[in-house]
Amino acid sequence: MAEIPENVQIHAPELLTQPQRARDTVVTAAMWGVYLYLWVPLISLFAWLLGFEFAYDVMIRTGGARNLLSILFAYSIVIGVIFVAVTVWSLVNRLRFRGVNRRKSSESVADEDLLDQFHVTIDQLRELRVGKVISIELDEHGHPVQFSADP
Repeated sequence: MAEIPENVQIHAPELLTQPQRARDTVVTAAMWGVYLYLWVPLISLFAWLLGFEFAYDVMIRTGGARNLLSILFAYSIVIGVIFVAVTVWSLVNRLRFRGVNRRKSSESVADEDLLDQFHVTIDQLRELRVGKVISIELDEHGHPVQFSADP
């Protein structure tokens, strides 16, 4: 029988079925939740050091959980209204521009115009076109004084 090295790792996520991916996602999210829960005491300490106990006092004095639930209800209504507005706006634009291609290609600039505008030779222009990293130093009139193009 052939020996299998211990450091072999197979990475082929496309071979997983949909239920296996869902299971892995749920387990990963649960483990991150447990990990974050373990940080709660340290986060509470930093919040206390930064003065967030004031917010806690205000919440306790003004009604505690009942007030929090009413605030969360108001926030959920606002978020719902925003969600509906964005959804309606998206649907209106989808219906409005359905089947219309508004993307237009720009006209290409002739080489002669580029040569006149930037005062370069045709060989320099070709070098600039094929370069991946281009450095151009311009004078006060916008004309190139020095340039380099690295392929």
